[in-house]
Amino acid sequence: MKKLAFAVVLAAGVAAGCMKGVLSEVPESASRMLRVGSYNIRNGFGDKGTPNAWECRKGDLAALLRRLDLDVFGLQEVYAEQADYLKDSLPQYEMVGVHRDDGVRKGEASPVFYRKDRLAALKSGTFWLSDTPDVPGSKSWGTAYTRICTWALLKDCRTGRAFCFANTHTDHKSALARKEGMLLIIRRMREFAPAGTPIVFTGDHNCCETDEPAKAVSAILNDSLYVSEKPPVGPWRTYNGWKWLDKEYTAAEAMKLAPDVRNEKKGGCGFRIDYIYVSDGIRVMSHETHADVRPGTKLYPSDHFPVSAVIIL
Repeated sequence: MKKLAFAVVLAAGVAAGCMKGVLSEVPESASRMLRVGSYNIRNGFGDKGTPNAWECRKGDLAALLRRLDLDVFGLQEVYAEQADYLKDSLPQYEMVGVHRDDGVRKGEASPVFYRKDRLAALKSGTFWLSDTPDVPGSKSWGTAYTRICTWALLKDCRTGRAFCFANTHTDHKSALARKEGMLLIIRRMREFAPAGTPIVFTGDHNCCETDEPAKAVSAILNDSLYVSEKPPVGPWRTYNGWKWLDKEYTAAEAMKLAPDVRNEKKGGCGFRIDYIYVSDGIRVMSHETHADVRPGTKLYPSDHFPVSAVIIL
């Protein structure tokens, strides 16, 4: 199998600002693949006094993220103490992002983690899903809570290709806020990145694929589940609500049903509300929803499942 020349790979890594001295020769096809993901980790203030409390599950959650071995991923519902713990537990990653209430450490964050030996951030930032997106704490469109998007323009040290990665947690009450917020994110990604730059958009979007906000985004970007070149792996639902199911609908099973049937609020296949969208031109090799349990239990590390995709820019 053809290989990239080591000198070319190393030069690209150094020029991009990636961690030095860790790149090696890799097969040409593998060098272009990136593992991307999204995970709502459940805020650390809920579930006190239960087996689902953050202190009980944080080690298992960090271990799951290490097993997934993603190159870049977005998290949601991350409070400052949780961010601190994950940064310490995952030293191979750099984190970008601030918290929504004050633009520093107050309230939830939707940070982006990227592997330091593979990717370098050329630019990054956080903006608010509102009519005044550069004003910390701002809200619009009837949103119940302040909502943000964290993004990064990342350069792949192996290939030299750049792409824009955006991550968000849209409002759970206002459909208008979900739709306007997601469209704002796509517009801003095109402003922050050079024309034609690939876009990966992740997050807990608090809506099913049949809801208007998801349809609005799907008219612009591609849902990675549906453009995966391999059949999707794992459950259909991404929100588990801490509930174990003896019968878990797989994504492959659910996709055989009509969209309104599989997304029925009661009696459907469960809530799929966590997404990885990609722009045209990005190949999606595979898509997976990971229903890993905490060792020796029927408990999950979060009330959502992480989702991942292998892509080629």
